[in-house]
Amino acid sequence: MAEMTEDMYGAVGRVGNKTFYQRLGKTIVRTNTRPKNPKTEDQSLHRVLVKAVNKSYSKLKEICNQSFEDCDNAFECMNKFKKVNLKYLREHASTLLVTGQGLDQFYQFEPLESLKWTPFAAIISEGHLPEVAVGIDTAGNSVAYVNSPGPTYADFVTAWGLQRGDMLTFVTVQKRYGKYEVEFARLVLDPVNADSDASMTTEIVDVQGGFPCSNRKNELNFSTFAFDTDHFNFALGRGGNVVAAGIIVSREDMSGNWLRSNCQLVLNEAAFGSDLCSLEKAVKWSYKAPEIDMESELYLNNAD
Repeated sequence: MAEMTEDMYGAVGRVGNKTFYQRLGKTIVRTNTRPKNPKTEDQSLHRVLVKAVNKSYSKLKEICNQSFEDCDNAFECMNKFKKVNLKYLREHASTLLVTGQGLDQFYQFEPLESLKWTPFAAIISEGHLPEVAVGIDTAGNSVAYVNSPGPTYADFVTAWGLQRGDMLTFVTVQKRYGKYEVEFARLVLDPVNADSDASMTTEIVDVQGGFPCSNRKNELNFSTFAFDTDHFNFALGRGGNVVAAGIIVSREDMSGNWLRSNCQLVLNEAAFGSDLCSLEKAVKWSYKAPEIDMESELYLNNAD
């Protein structure tokens, strides 16, 4: 049991393996210790997965800070994003190990100390609205697409069980000059447009028209939104090589609450090329990261 002398009361700072500081009139001592084995596979795996989730949230924050139906604010959405995606990644890794596959099959990670970000199949929204399935055409310059039986508003809305007034958030992760960048654009299916034969075209995001994007950064953010045979191709921003894509459906109910659809990013695995780092390699690299003190805390009440 730790003992304190009277001259230690009020101490602040570090001496040996002890750190002293004050909290609520008490002198608190933290003993700085290191885990006996800080390099187990499970510990390293957890560190790598947490880093991947945190980096992805930071890149997708503008989208995911309001995309979980059961969350009331951005902080709750952030925690939900991290919780569901960490669970997804851990279950994916566990499945590979249980089935006898190596972690080298679990890709899309960078070494722990790297400043780079590589996207994975992140869950970016949750709710009970109809889910819009997105595909990626990998022939030539890859573009994202959504199936539709025809080129009109009615075709598009009917195919996915949408309603006029729904807001659609189109999301892509694009590779440009060796870096991965998130692009998104929002459009609203015009609730006053009675012309069911009107075409869905790039003009739907013109801020002067009936389908404005809700964020100033995303005005005219579609470089391509065009019907081709049985689907709409869409490319955002400067139209880089699409490596991941998704669509979130949002709908305001009669009480003013926003409902969401489920959306998990779809990946174009071939587009990552040699940039990918396997989870197995990422775990090995994590061994080289600086060790972090694991501290145990002892509260000492210096009251009379």
